[in-house]
Amino acid sequence: MTQAGTATVRGKPASRWPALLQSGFRPFFLFAGMQACLFILLWTAGWALGWDLPLGDNPILWHGHAMLFGFAAAALAGFLLTAVPNWTEAGPVRGLRLALLAGFWLAAQILSLLPWAALFAAADIGFWLLLIVFIAPGILKRNAKRNGVFVVILSTLTGLNLLWHLSLHYDWQDTAMLSLQAALGLFLLAIGIIGGRIIPAFTIGGLLQSGHSVSIVPAPKLGLAANVALVLALIAKLAALPAPLQIGAYLLAAGLHGWRLLHWWRREVLQLPIIWSLHLGYLFLPLGLMLEAAGAAGLVPGPTGIHALGSGAVGLMILAVMTRASLGHTGRRLASPPEATAAYILVAIGALLRVIAAAMPGLAFGHGLLVASGLLWSAGFAAFLFGYARILVLPRVDGRPG
Repeated sequence: MTQAGTATVRGKPASRWPALLQSGFRPFFLFAGMQACLFILLWTAGWALGWDLPLGDNPILWHGHAMLFGFAAAALAGFLLTAVPNWTEAGPVRGLRLALLAGFWLAAQILSLLPWAALFAAADIGFWLLLIVFIAPGILKRNAKRNGVFVVILSTLTGLNLLWHLSLHYDWQDTAMLSLQAALGLFLLAIGIIGGRIIPAFTIGGLLQSGHSVSIVPAPKLGLAANVALVLALIAKLAALPAPLQIGAYLLAAGLHGWRLLHWWRREVLQLPIIWSLHLGYLFLPLGLMLEAAGAAGLVPGPTGIHALGSGAVGLMILAVMTRASLGHTGRRLASPPEATAAYILVAIGALLRVIAAAMPGLAFGHGLLVASGLLWSAGFAAFLFGYARILVLPRVDGRPG
């Protein structure tokens, strides 16, 4: 023992805290999987059976908030809490601080199901403020030029979350919906930034590990142009600019992100589920942007693009990142277990069915299509939990701390 309550692992002091609180990805990836599975089941059952859902005056606002500021927020927190210490060479957030942050998130999700709006808002905003306090100083002090954008994204998401809660209190339902649309855009921007860093790197690493010699030439100007176009498209929609401007902005963003994905693509990727899941998740981004353009043109209903971007791009990219990162950061071999491959397929099919249902609301079997999409999407994250819950709560297999 090095100190009271602290053991030594291969010459390094290991925290007395359980493995679940050793690194940020552990509780928050677990929470993200649980929230995605349970809340979508609740939403699907409520919609299909006519149950009264929380915030029943407008359950769509509750659903959108749960998916963005609950599910996606947990995944983003897990990613940043794990990545930022590597970016900044700062110490990890673990132990009591991580337990406190996780407690605020968990309390917010529970309170979102109860008629205590003030407590829900306090826990929900408290989580975001704590996350900024734990992450921002290291980035701003050591790594602001490259990663300062994440401080901006987190701060803006916090403001949008506050606006959502205020909008419910004052019954500004249009404003609440705008806050959700803006938040979705910021999560898509995070996917554009993070995807540009990890997809080519993981593609090269995965293919080299499987015996394929490949290279991907960096294209930072293409990535910058694609993400700037995405922001411009978001602004055009939120500002309700004339339809031709929205259509042009979305088509430009879709084309640039599609070109970016083609630049990373190698056919050998199809042999590796842990890699093709990232490519498939990113594919929903240009697809969703194209559908947003079609929606602005009146060719498809407005929610079509939103569901492609939300359930497809955000949902599948989060799943792909969580499955890969959970293996790598627990010392395991970077190969998808069967549960992960099943999860990718179920979530992708669920997202695709949701897009079809939104695009063609007049289908005779549209009700069943919506129910099937929710059940499949939820089942995908249940498969993730079945395969990964044990990985997330047990120590690393190589004996290292973290």
